[in-house]
Amino acid sequence: MGILDTVINQAAKSLNNSDRAKLVKGDLPSSETQLIERRETAEKIVTNKSLKSSAAAVIPIPGVDVGIDLKLMSDIIEEINAVYGLSHKQVNGMADDMKQKVMFTAARKGSDFIGRKVTTKLLTVFLKAFAKREAAKQVKWIPVVGQAVAGGISYMMMKKLGNDHIDKCEQVARSLM
Repeated sequence: MGILDTVINQAAKSLNNSDRAKLVKGDLPSSETQLIERRETAEKIVTNKSLKSSAAAVIPIPGVDVGIDLKLMSDIIEEINAVYGLSHKQVNGMADDMKQKVMFTAARKGSDFIGRKVTTKLLTVFLKAFAKREAAKQVKWIPVVGQAVAGGISYMMMKKLGNDHIDKCEQVARSLM
């Protein structure tokens, strides 16, 4: 298990330090133009992480793709939150009334990840989704075609998670403008 842990840690480190899309950091967006720019930045992040997830899915070592997917999902949520000015750190730096408004709006829009640290709750949500797709990904043990299918499934799941989170962040940011 030591080799597997090493591989997962190395992959997570390289993903964390790799070429990240430049984040539009700062305050909440104040115009429709800023929302569009931030959406484009967030979509680039999601596409980049989704491609990395699909690449990890074809690695024929059991469990490697799971560890990498967990790291990528955490990164996607945190980076998209930062792009929209809704990260845990950014929200905590706001005035109390604005902080309350952000949290209330996020809850109303159905997001558990806006303005909060990504913790065990994310892992629980991911593992539920992961359990459903893991059965489908077992086809990767069929040479070549199975790995391509597993990579495609992994890409689409990561892309959906990211795009759904972008939509929620945008709804929250728009309602706070």
